[in-house]
Amino acid sequence: MPGKAYLYENVSQRLRHHIHEGSYRAGEKLPSVRVLSRLFQVSVNTILQCFRQLEADGLIHRIPRSGVFVAPTRSEQKPTTDVAPKPVPLLPVEVSLSEEILRYMEPYTSRPMLRFGIALPDSEIMPVERVLQTFRDVSRSDGLASWHYAHPRGEEAFAHQLARRSLNYPVPVTEQDLLVTNGCMEAIELALRVVTKPGDAVAIETPTYYGALLVLEVLGRKALPIPTHPRQGIRLAALEQVLRQGQVSACMISANAQNPLGFSMPTEQREKLARLAGRYRIPVIENDIWGDTVFGEAQLPVKAFDQEGEVIYCSSFSKSLMPGMRLGWIAPGRFLHRVLELKQVSNITTASAPQLVMARLMESGFYHHHLQQLRVHLQRQTRELMALSRQYFPVGTRINEPSGGCVLWLELPKPIDSGQLFDLALAQQIHIFPGRVFSPAGRHSHCLRLNAGSPVTSAIAAAVRKLGVLAHQQLT
Repeated sequence: MPGKAYLYENVSQRLRHHIHEGSYRAGEKLPSVRVLSRLFQVSVNTILQCFRQLEADGLIHRIPRSGVFVAPTRSEQKPTTDVAPKPVPLLPVEVSLSEEILRYMEPYTSRPMLRFGIALPDSEIMPVERVLQTFRDVSRSDGLASWHYAHPRGEEAFAHQLARRSLNYPVPVTEQDLLVTNGCMEAIELALRVVTKPGDAVAIETPTYYGALLVLEVLGRKALPIPTHPRQGIRLAALEQVLRQGQVSACMISANAQNPLGFSMPTEQREKLARLAGRYRIPVIENDIWGDTVFGEAQLPVKAFDQEGEVIYCSSFSKSLMPGMRLGWIAPGRFLHRVLELKQVSNITTASAPQLVMARLMESGFYHHHLQQLRVHLQRQTRELMALSRQYFPVGTRINEPSGGCVLWLELPKPIDSGQLFDLALAQQIHIFPGRVFSPAGRHSHCLRLNAGSPVTSAIAAAVRKLGVLAHQQLT
């Protein structure tokens, strides 16, 4: 009995400490009983006893069939709204991150390496053989179609399947509204080249995907970071202030499972953003590459509410199925003709074979079934990696619980420098991505993005423990 009492009090105290220090925020879900049982190497009954005590103390609450969540404090029980912040000057900045980004990306292909750096689901949880078999089938049955150029807009069968995805949109997208691209990045680049010119400023979330910043730098555009809520997305009041003053030529956002924060914007915020774009005639470039991975019920993109054709929708199957397929698409709204012109002079068209393969996988219902399984895998993996990170990283580490995708954004206690942590981790054959390249001004140097795309193994758990040790060493 004394041993049991000690275990219960020890585990309870550690959970309580993480909650008080903000590692688990109000409304965030705690790991499951079984996950905590494995982490602390105690019985399920011991964890249940801890939960009962924490609930009695008002620190957590249970939702049937959903799990255990951190209870809001009295100061947090007021509903959150997008209240306009006190007006402050928001100014565009030059982007100069390419060398740093390339340095952090380069070790990804090294072997052996534990890969927490690049955001990508592991091939182990992907239907590799089914996709490759479909390629073989297409090469036999549609060999000539695969041989020739596709129409610049894309293969008809593929465009048809893409258009069907918008059946439940308030403003549907037709086959004639679409253009197939070589991945999502080409779609974003085409959009930026159409609606901006060198020297123009583009409003962005902060932090935001470093690839988007790299495109801005290469094209000679400036970035204007807009304050971003970790669960609701870009602050629309601050964005409207910038739009009203005519400071930007475009806005670039992600509404679903944003990389790196992992949030999905509430529906009313999406609708409002679409209205703002129409009111100020400022195009919104929507990067929805993680949209198919949102846990639970799929969310409509901002494009679904685009009445004026100002939202340029960009996506691909690189994260949800096969990165090597390099198959994306763009719905440019009122900018379709100009995007089509740029596409034709850039690379004429997109390869036929991947489009025909994807059309078959979608038409058969296989892709839809695959997404259901993928979301379950990714949600489990992100939660398990969150639990490990909270166990091993220093107290005070804040982690955003993602709504989809496979990345975790860790805000480490200062003065930890994730750039230094990158070098230390690399020496241990662990690849991570430092936070400073997710902002054009080099902010977030104490933050870190981890990929949760792989099933959590003993090797991954050991690597997280090593990262935690390295982080602790920077505090001493």
